[in-house]
Amino acid sequence: AAGAVGTAVCLAAKRRGVASTSTKARGGDLGRLPVGRAGIATLRRNTSQMQDEQTDEVRSMAGSIVKKTTVLVLGSTGTVGRQVVRQMLNAGYSVRCLIRNKADRPFSFLVDWGASCVDGSLNRLESLPTSLIGVHTVIDCSTAGPEESVYDTDWEGKKFFIQCCEKMEIQRYIFMSIKDCDKFQDIPLMKIKYCTEKLLGNSTLRYTVLRATGFMQPLISEYALSILDDQKVWGDDGSNPGIAYMDSQDCARFIAAAATKERLVGKTITLGGPKVWTSNEVISMCEKLSGRKADINIVSNQLLEATKFVAGGFEWTRDVAERLQFAALNQGKPGIEVAVMSQEAYELLGVDPTNTRKLEDYVGEFYRRVFKKLTKGSYEPEAGEVEKEQDEMDRKAKEVFEGNTKDELPQGQPAEKDVLVDDQREMAEILQDFQELKAIARSNDAVNKWFGLVPIAEVINGRSAMMGFSLGLFTEWATGISVAKQVDQLIAIFQTPS
Repeated sequence: AAGAVGTAVCLAAKRRGVASTSTKARGGDLGRLPVGRAGIATLRRNTSQMQDEQTDEVRSMAGSIVKKTTVLVLGSTGTVGRQVVRQMLNAGYSVRCLIRNKADRPFSFLVDWGASCVDGSLNRLESLPTSLIGVHTVIDCSTAGPEESVYDTDWEGKKFFIQCCEKMEIQRYIFMSIKDCDKFQDIPLMKIKYCTEKLLGNSTLRYTVLRATGFMQPLISEYALSILDDQKVWGDDGSNPGIAYMDSQDCARFIAAAATKERLVGKTITLGGPKVWTSNEVISMCEKLSGRKADINIVSNQLLEATKFVAGGFEWTRDVAERLQFAALNQGKPGIEVAVMSQEAYELLGVDPTNTRKLEDYVGEFYRRVFKKLTKGSYEPEAGEVEKEQDEMDRKAKEVFEGNTKDELPQGQPAEKDVLVDDQREMAEILQDFQELKAIARSNDAVNKWFGLVPIAEVINGRSAMMGFSLGLFTEWATGISVAKQVDQLIAIFQTPS
């Protein structure tokens, strides 16, 4: 971090004409990087799409103060993120969404709602700084996808992103974490979430950490729909303590409340639902509401532990083993209480606990709509149903954004200040240049070379030799010809006949 700060200062001086334009005169770490103009131009093109989309918006803000109603949402296409976008848009906020890859990720519904989308990813660090220009509040609901590295995305990417927020003076940062992440340090994602919490605590950002439990939405495909289709569902041996599931819409309201309450700056709050449910209780409830008998496969914790142990012995299955470590959450730990969301948390957020949705109501509404579609061929809302739902959403949103409770900044926390858009833009250019130059340096590093006595060549050659030998053994078993004779025959093919 110190090297990055020093480099940023040198680049800032260069832009103001204090330093020369040569790479050597930039000082710090950048003075030793093998940088070429062609390399910079190539990386510039990678982020040109995102910059072009923001040009008009940022140009209109030139010389102005960052508006308090501008929000950037990470993870906006996820279960919680999309609900956060709706909540903030309905409240009149200007919402910007950071989309990992527009080519293969559906995001048109965000545009239809009124949000603006920019291309960027926590795995492409050079794309992050410009996404923060003109932003007052960041709501971070993102995490690594199944195809991504947890370490690269949730730690390296988030670490630089938080540093960008700090340097560009983002005034609020809402971070979605996981309940009891500080007590399960043997699980990689939990450890990274807790380290990110500590990183925010050591920063100058006005942050709020929200630790979430499980959500109701995945239970529909996992239990409710499977039982209705007479498919197998996975149960447990009854030793799991359960989870206080909450609706993603309720979670979005909690996040919106945290983003608008001064009294929550520097706080860590655990979010949850109104009741703790075990897997077997969820299955029984779905059986009752659907009128079907579930075909249950019982999976013991011992079997999960054994599978995790075997998967952890191979590099290509290590991701599977890390995800199976979440089975430890279901087993619980001594001293860890499985409870619903506390009354104190509701009061801090300014939310009435009676306005949170119950799991039985959520699943019951799903079955009601499904049965109506099955009997009538399509689902049509009853007279006044849509208006009733909209009125309920407006009432709950009003509770969050127009609360009358006392709201004072906790003692010792930094007060909010005005930030110029031009200052954010200048710092974004500095940080982007820094990451581009680091990317060029990495591309020229021996670690990334394919030929010679380098790590990549050693790995490829070793794996190729192992694959060839394994193929030879299989051929020897199938044909009865030894590996040595197979090599002789292969050489003979390429020899000139005598």
